[in-house]
Amino acid sequence: MTRHVVWDHGVSLPGHRLWLDPLVVRSFAFISHAHTDHARRHREALLTPQTLALIPEARRPRGWRMLGYDEPMRRDRASVTLLPAGHMLGSAQLLLEHDGTSLLYTGDIKLRVPGTRKQTDVPKAQVLIVETTYGRPHFRFGDPDATIEAIARWCRRALDNRVAPVLLCHALGKTEEVMLALAPYGFEFALEKRCVPCAQAYAGAGRPLPDWIELDGDARGRVVIAPPAGKDEVRRLGRYRTALVSGWAKDAEFARLFGADMTFDLSDHCDFDELMDVVERTGADQVYTVHGYTEDFARSLRKRGIRASALEATEQLQLAL
Repeated sequence: MTRHVVWDHGVSLPGHRLWLDPLVVRSFAFISHAHTDHARRHREALLTPQTLALIPEARRPRGWRMLGYDEPMRRDRASVTLLPAGHMLGSAQLLLEHDGTSLLYTGDIKLRVPGTRKQTDVPKAQVLIVETTYGRPHFRFGDPDATIEAIARWCRRALDNRVAPVLLCHALGKTEEVMLALAPYGFEFALEKRCVPCAQAYAGAGRPLPDWIELDGDARGRVVIAPPAGKDEVRRLGRYRTALVSGWAKDAEFARLFGADMTFDLSDHCDFDELMDVVERTGADQVYTVHGYTEDFARSLRKRGIRASALEATEQLQLAL
């Protein structure tokens, strides 16, 4: 029954009465990370302590079961273990083992994390459910440490010219991880107001951040970070330049959509090659793809002789900014 996987407004394992990041409220569900497209007010949720701390009150489940990494939990006759996913603070993969069969759900996953030489571990599993946000071959990102260095040079050049460098990042997760990655370069930061509660929650969840202030119309020689959409506060800066920091930098149309002067392909998701690496590491004989370019990636796997199919009836492209 571990191999029985269905899609009904989210991934379901009927044999284990378990939902994985469902899009609607369920009785018992795993929440892989705190982004609002994954968090719902489930009757009971399985999640890491950091994820619970980061979920906004309006999205928080009504009941929860917190589980740390590498701490097996019994679910009926099955064993459930959460593993780091590398996507953001608290993000987790879920490994379910029952009667000699193992299933891995990656959630949003990233193998190469900036500032760390060690890649995210991916366990062996016979069945793999993998998120495929960047599941097309043209999504191949550069080395994340080299990209961070390029971002630092761009910011320093702007500051030297008395221009405010503005990094366009998702408010929760990407903003804080970019701050941490740039901290060794000595920058201080000014955060647009939508990023402020997220930064406060990150610090409260156990990840101290570099020095920052809330943006109040004057960047004061700091690197500004703001969400990609809606830049009213940024426009008050006077002299500024913007850079979109996202895997979608590989898609020129997205850069134009957000009016960025520069793009950097730094993502908190796997690129196409990393997704292939995830599949190879698991050794799975059955792969299901969810979120993003599901059909495209499943087709690429089938061309390599791997049994794969898109779990969703239709593709659901998530803008992972």
